[in-house]
Amino acid sequence: MTARAIAIAVIRRGDGALLVTSAVEPGSDRMLVRPPGGGIEPGETGADAVARELQEELGVEVAAVAPLGVIEHRVTFAARELHELVHVFAAELGADAVLPAATDAGHPVWWLEAARFDDAGIELVPAGLLALL
Repeated sequence: MTARAIAIAVIRRGDGALLVTSAVEPGSDRMLVRPPGGGIEPGETGADAVARELQEELGVEVAAVAPLGVIEHRVTFAARELHELVHVFAAELGADAVLPAATDAGHPVWWLEAARFDDAGIELVPAGLLALL
């Protein structure tokens, strides 16, 4: 299995909440939650990928990005084994950004309060993300 390079944007609200998208595994109540982002295209930097993905998925502009680290992540979801090299960036949205209720793929977009980062039933991915926050 080849590792896929992705970039995600850590966007925090003033109260510490984290902007996330989520997907429920078919046939279960397991919910994977992660910051928005996606694949890094050939010839693209991670920072460029974050800006492009937020524009494509959420329709918002990124005002600033700064690298936080890279996490190697493996997970099985919907009977698929995934291996990702996750480039994590702190990001700020443009002043006039209006967040949609869902991504372009239909996944909910919401604020995960800091007090709920470790809640049962919420699997924040990639594993190790909290250490970078």
